[in-house]
Amino acid sequence: MAVDQQALAATLRIRLLGGLALRYGEAALPPLDSARAESLLAYLLLHRDAPQPRRRLAFLLWPESTERQALTNLRHVLHNLRRALPEADRFLAATQRSLHWRPDASVWLDVTAFEEAVARAEGAAGDDELAAWRDAVDLYGGDLLEGSYDEWLLGERERLRQHLLRALERLAELLAARGEHDQAIASAERLVRHDPLHEETYRLLMRLHDDRGDRARALRAYHACAAALERELGVEPSAATRQAYEALLPPERGAAPAGREPGRVGPLGGPPLVGRAAQQARLAELWYAAAAGRAQLALVTGEPGIGKTRLVEELRGWCAERGVATAEARAYPAEGALAYGPVVSWLRSGALAGHLERLDPAHLAQLARLLPELRPAPPDLHPSDPAPVGDDRQPLFDALARAVLAPGGPLLLIADDLQWADRETLRFLHYLLRVAPEAPLLVAATARREEVDQQHPLSQLVTALLGLERLVEVELGRLSRQEAATLAERLAGGRPLEEPDADRLFAETEGNPLFVVEALRAGWRGGERGPLSPKVQAVIESRLAQLSGPAKELAGVAAAIGREFTTDVLAAAGEADEEALVSSLDELWRRRIVRDRGPEAYDFTHDRIREVAYLALSPVRPTGASPARWNGSTPTTPSRSPGSSPRTTSRPATRTRRSPGTGAPPR
Repeated sequence: MAVDQQALAATLRIRLLGGLALRYGEAALPPLDSARAESLLAYLLLHRDAPQPRRRLAFLLWPESTERQALTNLRHVLHNLRRALPEADRFLAATQRSLHWRPDASVWLDVTAFEEAVARAEGAAGDDELAAWRDAVDLYGGDLLEGSYDEWLLGERERLRQHLLRALERLAELLAARGEHDQAIASAERLVRHDPLHEETYRLLMRLHDDRGDRARALRAYHACAAALERELGVEPSAATRQAYEALLPPERGAAPAGREPGRVGPLGGPPLVGRAAQQARLAELWYAAAAGRAQLALVTGEPGIGKTRLVEELRGWCAERGVATAEARAYPAEGALAYGPVVSWLRSGALAGHLERLDPAHLAQLARLLPELRPAPPDLHPSDPAPVGDDRQPLFDALARAVLAPGGPLLLIADDLQWADRETLRFLHYLLRVAPEAPLLVAATARREEVDQQHPLSQLVTALLGLERLVEVELGRLSRQEAATLAERLAGGRPLEEPDADRLFAETEGNPLFVVEALRAGWRGGERGPLSPKVQAVIESRLAQLSGPAKELAGVAAAIGREFTTDVLAAAGEADEEALVSSLDELWRRRIVRDRGPEAYDFTHDRIREVAYLALSPVRPTGASPARWNGSTPTTPSRSPGSSPRTTSRPATRTRRSPGTGAPPR
């Protein structure tokens, strides 16, 4: 036993998948002091079959430096790396010309273990194959050296990702064949997160959910597939996927017409972005500055319906295409008192969740106050303890900052409708940008200025960050006549508008993109066909009136929930049977009343649609309540006492019953 313990103590354990982590025996080693040191260590480990010339290493790590400067940088980084590794001479062999990771060193490397598990699975069958694929999937903690973007890494990273995709696909197939549906679904969902354009996996998910008797989730898988294909490739699902989708629908719905979803009104991935080139360029500038080490908040402001959310969604997609880690969160008026709601959404995102386990126990204990799934916590600090709101905030804010910055590389955080975020979230944002000014971080937020007065916490955050030179406001105005016409033409499939129609469209919508979108989706196509009104509530009501009775009921239930919702929440909140739920949910999705949101949820395509649906259709609206009165694009608000936060009147403050899943009535 003593010999085994000595052998364990002498083993250096290195994880490169998901980010660098070092252990020597039982002890975790401190992080390396630079990204270049991590990159050098990873390169030597992955090319340990032969000595590596110093000049080659210097060129790979510092391609834009002179040879002399690059070699000097290499010597400096090597010195720091040797200091960080215990008994470094046991692992690293250095000469004047080359560096070499010693082949006889006692090292466990997760990349090697992962590749060995894949090779073992490829040559096995039955239980042995299943066990090997499981080992491979468990070992893959994330992409190779996440947060590093050195060019030499990209090929290795993609090669290992392809191994993972193969492992997940085969594992899901084997588990499905054995009838282990829950585990098969988990593997398939992970595969979709890594490869959102893999139609075969969506079909497998649809079948697995249907086999479990959950057609609503099977339908959700198809909706996610169709949205991803249109968003990324501009195409519709294949015939095989559409056939699987149509088999889920109740018989009375009938088959969908070939080549197009029945009742579709507008693109699945959101309306086209028109007339925002200057704002897109400004956000790109802010991103490049942040990625270079200037943390800041980009606040996109403008009236309701002006396209704030659409603009930051475009930024998120642009960053994601470049391999940048992104996390999204949204605040809802129904959750104004929910402390740290957006922060929790960020921490549970794929970009951050995998890095939390690398934090030390003290910081994990603090995070457990907000994330009950983190266990265990020290006996004197329980996950059920309330989130601190006074002088106790410092330890929690420090832990949150470390969690947000744990990936190490450039990070984009999205915060939609920041005017509805809780005070503690806003205070944390100030803390984060103040204590980590050189972090490669951009927080892109949206806000409605008309709902923020001088006493609002968001006003205080804006003032404070402007003082620190950590905030840039990007304001959106209305579209010009030509831009409004271009948006309408794109929504109509490219058919050009006649001049009189373009004039009428602009005169009545006043260049508000939401008005244009809703008018087109309500049936207006120019000339005398279809309604067109400058009052967006009337336009949305005309759209809702086109729904079937069951779909109207479901839209009302969804609106009462007050935030994004899952099929489980809809089923629990409503009284419809499964066939009615599936058919109505699909109708709302096809007509672009709702869209897929996140890995499992739906949400209304715009807050204004939720508000109108709540007033017109919700079963929990107080008796006698009348629709909100609109003046142009902005709802009128009642007088309020000094110092209170402004809110629209489109959500009455009282309800006849609580909405499921929110913890408090919507407002």
